[in-house]
Amino acid sequence: MHLPQLLRSVIRERSISLSIVLTVAIGIAALTTAFGLADAALWRQPPFADAANVVLVSSTHAVAGQPLQRMRWSYQRIQLLRQQGTDFSSVANFTAATLTLTGGDEAERLDGEIVSPEYFSLLQTRAARGRLFVAGDDIGEGAHAIAVIGDELWTRRFASDSAIIGKSVSINGRELTIVGVAPPNFRGLTNTAQIWIPTTLAPSLTYPGYLTTDQNFIAVVARLKANVSFARASMNVRAVGSAVFAAVPMQDPDSGQVSSAAIQSINEVRVQPGTQRSITILLAAIALLHLLACTNVASLLLGRAAARRREVAIRTALGATPSRLMPVLIADSVVLVVAGGILGTLLAYWTSIAVRVPAEFWTSRVSRSSISSFSDPAFGANSLLFALVTTVVTLLLVIWAPATAAMGINIGHSLRDGARGFTSGAPTLRKPNVRGVIVAIEAALAVVLLVAGGLMIDSFARMQRTDLGIDASHLLTFDLRVQEAHVPAPAAPAYISRMLASITALPGVVSATVDGGAPVSGSASSTLYIIGRPLPGANDAPPVLRHYVAPDHFKTLGIPVIQGRTFTDRDVAGHPPVAVISQSAARKFWPNENPIGQRVWFGGGSIFNTPDSSAEIVGIVGDVAYRPLDQHPFREDFYTSYRQFTFASRTVFVRTAGDPLAAASAIRRAVRFVDRDVAILDMQTMPSLIGKSWVRQRFDAMLFGGFAIVALLLSATGIYAVVSYAINQRTREMGIRLALGATSIAVIRLVLREGMAFPVVGLLIGLMTSISLSKVIAASLYEVSPTDPWVVARTMGILLAASAIACLVPALRATRVDPLVAMRSE
Repeated sequence: MHLPQLLRSVIRERSISLSIVLTVAIGIAALTTAFGLADAALWRQPPFADAANVVLVSSTHAVAGQPLQRMRWSYQRIQLLRQQGTDFSSVANFTAATLTLTGGDEAERLDGEIVSPEYFSLLQTRAARGRLFVAGDDIGEGAHAIAVIGDELWTRRFASDSAIIGKSVSINGRELTIVGVAPPNFRGLTNTAQIWIPTTLAPSLTYPGYLTTDQNFIAVVARLKANVSFARASMNVRAVGSAVFAAVPMQDPDSGQVSSAAIQSINEVRVQPGTQRSITILLAAIALLHLLACTNVASLLLGRAAARRREVAIRTALGATPSRLMPVLIADSVVLVVAGGILGTLLAYWTSIAVRVPAEFWTSRVSRSSISSFSDPAFGANSLLFALVTTVVTLLLVIWAPATAAMGINIGHSLRDGARGFTSGAPTLRKPNVRGVIVAIEAALAVVLLVAGGLMIDSFARMQRTDLGIDASHLLTFDLRVQEAHVPAPAAPAYISRMLASITALPGVVSATVDGGAPVSGSASSTLYIIGRPLPGANDAPPVLRHYVAPDHFKTLGIPVIQGRTFTDRDVAGHPPVAVISQSAARKFWPNENPIGQRVWFGGGSIFNTPDSSAEIVGIVGDVAYRPLDQHPFREDFYTSYRQFTFASRTVFVRTAGDPLAAASAIRRAVRFVDRDVAILDMQTMPSLIGKSWVRQRFDAMLFGGFAIVALLLSATGIYAVVSYAINQRTREMGIRLALGATSIAVIRLVLREGMAFPVVGLLIGLMTSISLSKVIAASLYEVSPTDPWVVARTMGILLAASAIACLVPALRATRVDPLVAMRSE
């Protein structure tokens, strides 16, 4: 077929042509986008040589009746693990660290890693310049004041100085000698590191007890020996872990706890299992939807083929062979499907640019501090190849049936004007048929996805409307990362006082305070002990959230005072310790009495850790959501004055009279006036911080909502295709009905009644499926029931309306059949 003829053929039935192109485009775009997510989450290996043999070694802690806990290691236990792990060719430890680069006009935050010398060789990385760490670099605490820097830091801070090796860099106030530059694009297992320091240097730069504490906060990575299977190493490491904890038991183990070890491939660890499972299900659902979309397109193409039966009969009667007819019959189909494939590929590409997947979508907060997800989806060669293959497969699926049907016509019947031709045996809406079943399945899938999307959207909307217990307006927040080696705890109160005094002296600053964390971002916890009550067992003391705050804390954050008083300038070291509690704490621990005047003390490393140093409760304040909203945000909070005890590394809150960001530069100068060597991290307004706390919920709502819309469009297209095809088969019947006096309303009612039968059945099936799957999505919802009647009713209404519209379009076309043509054919 010549190009002008081909274009005329496509344009002549432009509504059907447009439906075919859009259906193919939507299906391929959705499937390619889902493939991009799956490729990033399931199949893409981390960017290290032979990454399949690299494993994360975790300590495991099991208590009967509770989920298995995976933790890291203490330095002392790592030494035993390294000695006994015979299935590993190499074992390395590493810890993500936020370090401060000083020596310039302003201190700069650096993401770094504290690593053992085996780290680089285990990851099979070589230095771009100089050398990396060697075995002798971890002998003697702090003896080797050296560092390896990343290529990006070398380029940006040192202008790619070719003589960089041997020069110094000031980290956390200590001069380190640069011994090497890592290769370009190497950022370690955290995928953010710009500098690496030896493990034995950590006590002088970060935490003084890094090498001696019993706390398990150091990650361990290992490479399996060439002849060792994952199953064998997994079995043997359990025995090694048990031996390690037998030699160095936990100081405060849970009752009945059994400690051991386990390995996981870094590909498994980088993305949490729940996300992998969700993406697999999503990919399967979208693949099924696309397969059904192909059936829709085939139905539409069958309708086009029916309109060309006389042309095919004439060409055949004149001697055209099947080999000459087939290209003519499929040419326009090929053009439409290829056009849909190109448009779908472009849509998938634009989606990959427009939609950024948050880190929270891939990994848990604990895992992110160890191993990066390395999972940012990108439209690359894999996605392009997948879209191409999907387009070809779609073309093969949709053109076979209409082309075969057109080739199998009865020439004699087709040449008689008005005869049924090959349509005489075509299925109708009055009989169950495969197309009707497909429409029902599409409608059912659309219900499931629309209900899930609606629940996610409602859940996110409720999060946004939740009262967090603070006044976020005109509030600026940032973190001060001050290592304990730089400012030890005894000196921290005076250090923080100088900081707050410098900040509050600025014009436009109303008040300022500090805490260990920000609302909806997490806070330190401790265990509670109440004077006058029986002392609970070692594992029975209730956990509470702990805050070391300034006297203006509640004023600055807008937290209401319910009863009693808050802190004053008299609440300093040397004076009687006092505490302020939240309403939730008052209700839980003193449900039938007044907590004012009660005395409490806490587990942990503060000065309030014995009965003799207990604090008197002097006030009750409103509840604040210090945890993310999907993690039981309102807990029992206990506040004490930072002037009686605090750590120097704090989160700062500043309330301003005007725009908080307008004061940002002045606040930075005020901080540097007190300490030029401290880095200011994550300075932002409180509304911005709150928005980031529910970024995963926002993405889930967008993801499920977007695919729900795709399901709705494909379902509506499928209904339209089936009804349109059926109307084409029943053109004579509709004409005769109109010729015998049937009104247009009667014809529309007939088409709607028959066309809606299968969608309604699918809606009912989808409704029951959604209810049965409600537990799967329940954990992802916030204050929304997975069977919320409003969401279900809204979904059913939308789908019923879409189905009715999809039936109405061909119904209206049926009313325009010329009765004279139908009567003349009789």
